[in-house]
Amino acid sequence: MKIALFIPCLVNQLLPQVAIATTELLEKLGHDVILPEGQTCCGQPMTNSGCFDEARSTVMKLLNAFKGVECDAIVCPAASCLVAAKENFHEYDNSPEAKAVIDKLYELTEFLHDVAPVASFPRPFPHKVSLQLSCHGLRMLELANASESMKPGFNKMAALLEKVPGVEILYPEPRDECCGFGGTFAMDEGAVSAKMGNDKAQAHANTGAEYIVGFDPSCLMHLDGLVRRRKLPIEIRHLAQILNDAI
Repeated sequence: MKIALFIPCLVNQLLPQVAIATTELLEKLGHDVILPEGQTCCGQPMTNSGCFDEARSTVMKLLNAFKGVECDAIVCPAASCLVAAKENFHEYDNSPEAKAVIDKLYELTEFLHDVAPVASFPRPFPHKVSLQLSCHGLRMLELANASESMKPGFNKMAALLEKVPGVEILYPEPRDECCGFGGTFAMDEGAVSAKMGNDKAQAHANTGAEYIVGFDPSCLMHLDGLVRRRKLPIEIRHLAQILNDAI
């Protein structure tokens, strides 16, 4: 497939290794990957803070970067940014061109599980991983079922990792409690955010896993700072990094 990458500003500026791993992974799987120019923030910090008018120009700049781009899918390695882009594009532009972009938007886990499934990953990763089930991906993209759900259990990230030889999948308890990042929430309610993050980081470390693995770089970045500050014996990895090393 021909894939246009949507690389959010947080990934571009603070976690470029996630963008690189995503690109390499998709290319190794045989896809033609392009990076449309002119991308910027999805507007999530502004719209989350109620600044809808101020967000318009930023959101439209990002949307216009993808309008008219010939591709089969637009793939993003960040669940919360993808959700914000879908919502904001729809909010500011109801044109057929905007709908065509929205209909092609996929989070990386969703794409690899639902759209272009991968049969197996040949290279082993013999490590214990604790899964970070971040809120946007869980409850807005349904990448896994939330603990309060009455639906049959499913987890798309776990399903992908189970195809990597040697991976042992573990979960913190409670498995899908928020890490406390929440974008601007971490700034507006810093003490609460830090307490939630510390609790979550410790819960991951208590599993005995070597890595915290997730699909949302913002939550992983939040946890990484708390893990390193507390010198917990666990490291952070995005799902793309694990899968890229396994193929």
